[in-house]
Amino acid sequence: MPALVEKSTVGLLRADHKQKIEQYVRRNFPDGIPAFGADAVRFTFASLASFARTLNFDLRRCEGYRNFCNKLWNATRFVLMNTQGRDCGLEPHTAEQCAPGGYLDFSPIDRWIVSRLQRAEADVEKSLAEYRFDHAARAIYEFVWDEYCDWYLELAKVQLQGGDDPGQQARQRATRRTLLRVLETVLRLAHPIIPYITEELWQQVAPLARRYGERGEQRLDGEALEVARAERRYSIMLQRYPQPEPGKIDEDAERWVTGLKALVDACRALRGEMGLAPGQRVPLVASGDADALHGYAPYLSALARLSEVQVAAELPSGSVAPVQIVGDFRLMLHIEVDVAAERERLMREIARLETELERARAKLGNPKFVERAPAAVVAQERDRLAGFDAALDKHREQLARLAAAA
Repeated sequence: MPALVEKSTVGLLRADHKQKIEQYVRRNFPDGIPAFGADAVRFTFASLASFARTLNFDLRRCEGYRNFCNKLWNATRFVLMNTQGRDCGLEPHTAEQCAPGGYLDFSPIDRWIVSRLQRAEADVEKSLAEYRFDHAARAIYEFVWDEYCDWYLELAKVQLQGGDDPGQQARQRATRRTLLRVLETVLRLAHPIIPYITEELWQQVAPLARRYGERGEQRLDGEALEVARAERRYSIMLQRYPQPEPGKIDEDAERWVTGLKALVDACRALRGEMGLAPGQRVPLVASGDADALHGYAPYLSALARLSEVQVAAELPSGSVAPVQIVGDFRLMLHIEVDVAAERERLMREIARLETELERARAKLGNPKFVERAPAAVVAQERDRLAGFDAALDKHREQLARLAAAA
């Protein structure tokens, strides 16, 4: 702290300025400024590279992009763990062998992430052409964190499980290939912004993904690979920067996964409403398009922690369990409900929501708050009010259902 205060006040001639700066530093950085890696700092400044005249630098953004680098590192570890020493579908094959049951069988999940990658590449290409490095950084961040890591890796775990029948092996082979190829492309896509970690990870991923030097090497391994690395011929810096391929955009796969995401979110909402522990697995009863539900079932079971998915023509009548409606699907967790305990829980939650609702209304009803607070803060408070209102309606509806059942 003394060194930081000294650096912050050196050269200041006015004592009052020096005192203010010293107070600010001691108040906001009591433990000093934490250290961040070069990639986290570069990502932060790329995200701030807008056309604005002023930049609001925040160390918490550095922390967020450091977490992004950690996320990318852990994702690579997962991919390597599931692909090293395995058949990753990169051997020569014909187009006919990519049909279901052939050498490769790409699922809607695999086609979806490849499709989303093309859109991310197009966004980055457009942003870089317009010198909007902040938009490019955001496109990379959102694709890697929100789609590849949070969704595709979790869905890939389901596809990598299973037996040894040829069809399952073809599906696993296609998933490994997709894991590697998408990750290798992402590393090249992010390299200009975070060069150090992408180079380190690419050196491990590229040989598995069969990505070789740009000087015509067909296959490098063993001593030849080490020589190429020593001569700096085998580096991510020498690779072609990713370009979008519109032909790989698959809108059907995107719609399929959008539907799956909505069902997973609905199941998680049901678990939250019922107050279930994270490790507690319960069956789901669902009605709607039976073929679609059977296709979604393995992923729903894994991501929503379900013991099974029961597809029915109609949901059980007379049940007091909450129901979620997603398009034409109706979902309900099949568990026995203690009506008295559930009524008591709902009444407590309704009382809490009513209190929060009154606080939010009082704050928004204060003209001074609405006029003086930043627009973003006011908008956030209005969103909270709408959320409390919707949750209150849902809990009152559930309480009414319990009363009717009793």
